[in-house]
Amino acid sequence: MIQYTKLTGASLLCFLLAACSGAQLQSNETETFSPRILKDGSKLFDYRLDSPSDGRVKPTLVFDANEPTDMNEPPEMSAYSADDEKAAIEARVMALLEKKLDSTGYCREGYVVVEKIIGFRQSTVTGECREAASDNDRELFGK
Repeated sequence: MIQYTKLTGASLLCFLLAACSGAQLQSNETETFSPRILKDGSKLFDYRLDSPSDGRVKPTLVFDANEPTDMNEPPEMSAYSADDEKAAIEARVMALLEKKLDSTGYCREGYVVVEKIIGFRQSTVTGECREAASDNDRELFGK
């Protein structure tokens, strides 16, 4: 049964990742994108997402629709943990970052994550673009 619960958790995570692919910024959230171009042409950025909340993780129960149920017994359930919530937040932050990079055209050839701090209220991702800054990049993004 433990393997089945892990499979359900993995399926849930895949669902969350798919749901986050079209991530939209919520009305109570703010994002900050700070590009930096170094003298040697390296392109760095900081992305920050602030999500005001009361800071409490709200437990959610996940029902397995494939589990046969007896009307006299509750269905098989697994608790949705803080780790699951953090994974969902991370997937959403990364999807919003991808959207920001696409809309700005900042990292045309991809990027490497240098540091990632995921929190329930605030998340920050620092990265470096795979390509060096062009003259157009310097004009658009300064420095």
